[in-house]
Amino acid sequence: MSIVVGIAPGQDNRPAVELGIVLARSYGHRLVAAAIDSAAWPMSPVLFDSEYQKKLRSVAEAALDEVRVSLPDDIESECVIHGARSSRRGLLEVCQKENAYRLVVGPAADGTPRRIALGSVSTGLLHSASLPVALAPVGYRAAPGARLRRITAAYSGSSTSADLILGAAVVSAESGVPFRIASFAPRSRVISAAGVGLDVESSVIDEWANVIRRDTDEILCSIDNLHIKPGETDVAIGTGPDWASALTAVQWEDPEVMMLGSSGLGAIKRVSLGSHAMRILQHSPVPIVVVPRRAKSDYTAAAFEE
Repeated sequence: MSIVVGIAPGQDNRPAVELGIVLARSYGHRLVAAAIDSAAWPMSPVLFDSEYQKKLRSVAEAALDEVRVSLPDDIESECVIHGARSSRRGLLEVCQKENAYRLVVGPAADGTPRRIALGSVSTGLLHSASLPVALAPVGYRAAPGARLRRITAAYSGSSTSADLILGAAVVSAESGVPFRIASFAPRSRVISAAGVGLDVESSVIDEWANVIRRDTDEILCSIDNLHIKPGETDVAIGTGPDWASALTAVQWEDPEVMMLGSSGLGAIKRVSLGSHAMRILQHSPVPIVVVPRRAKSDYTAAAFEE
């Protein structure tokens, strides 16, 4: 299997490459850095002359040359140029060809430092990918030789996020990386859902936290009955006046990724992020791995295999 990293010619690809290296090293997979040459698939021969095609090809090759010098010797890696009608389609084709375990993409150029910023390609991939897509924050860097120190699974209380916890346990068991369950919400959201006044805010927040802990304890007990043996497990709950505060209310390792499940909307094999998941994505201080429903089903099947 492989970790496919999407390389965008003319942009800063270091965040995606560094995240891809960490994932490849942590999961024991080869890394494939892929630049897409859309000029190889013109809609009409008159639209692209040969000089323009050569120019686009040379830009893609230059981007891969920059990537090659940053790839470490301790992981197997390859750089490829793939011709396709679009960057989105091309990256998905490479993933299929290379039996990808993760697809890694970088942030949009105009994003906020240390936050995930979706661009047109990454947004398109989140709506069409059938494998987990890892999103690198703006300016992401990792120490030389770094491996994941923890995987966090975001839990919202829904059945789909419960499936994600099982998926994180499978990944933890396969890679030996510890994982935890984390739930986040602004205090105003919890109070509003409870339908009570602010004068009982503290007790409502405490009760919400107790419900989350009870639910996650039940999920962890069910995991203990399976044949998988995940690494060290923890539960964290983050609240604050807003989403950013709720996300930073818990401690984060370096490096760490957060697995985020798709909602029950949209095509079963693909990604559809609900408002809760999107708020987490927008304010996460660590890279996000968005897991489509099809991938969660595969994790579930693997967990029950003898």
